[in-house]
Amino acid sequence: MTQLYDRLRTAPQTDVDLSNLNFEERQEARQISVTRTSDTTNIGPSGDFTTVYYLAGDEKPAAALFVDENRSELDAVAFSKKNIVQTNVPRPVYDWILHSLGERELEKHESVVLEERPDGPHWVIDRQRYDESPNRRYTTTEQRAARIDGCSIDELYEAFDEEIRESDLREHAAVMGNVRYILEYFRTADRFECVPVSADGEMAVRKAA
Repeated sequence: MTQLYDRLRTAPQTDVDLSNLNFEERQEARQISVTRTSDTTNIGPSGDFTTVYYLAGDEKPAAALFVDENRSELDAVAFSKKNIVQTNVPRPVYDWILHSLGERELEKHESVVLEERPDGPHWVIDRQRYDESPNRRYTTTEQRAARIDGCSIDELYEAFDEEIRESDLREHAAVMGNVRYILEYFRTADRFECVPVSADGEMAVRKAA
């Protein structure tokens, strides 16, 4: 194991020469590198971005370091539209960059992903759909996601008493889409003390006493 690889195992790095890794180690190495183009539709900041190097699987801490190293440059990027960062990095890395910037709050679980935005809406999306089909995440018509408008998911949870059924969520004015993903999120997220149950043939969760 090279010293550089050992450093990368500890945490993502800047100022890295990948030639100091051996062949096998280079297969695991990744980088967040934003390169300016002459495309006038891709308007961004005028300075250079610092490149971040990391090992596969460390996308979240790498994105956090990229934001720390490039805060002033990123402040000049309009993230509400196609931008220089989005067109230069893989989508999972871009998602974590938005998370580190506070543009979105991202919480991934084995089967679902919660994505909350400061100005809404909030989404609970099938994990496979989120990871593999980013262009089809934000729709309720295909029944692979639920959308929450006008309240947070915590407020939605607190709106009900001991039991939350599918029909309860379908009837709630803030909810659209496949409500089973919301119930799955309640069951999975540590901060909600509840257990999955079946109630009159419906999927439901029951809050702990």
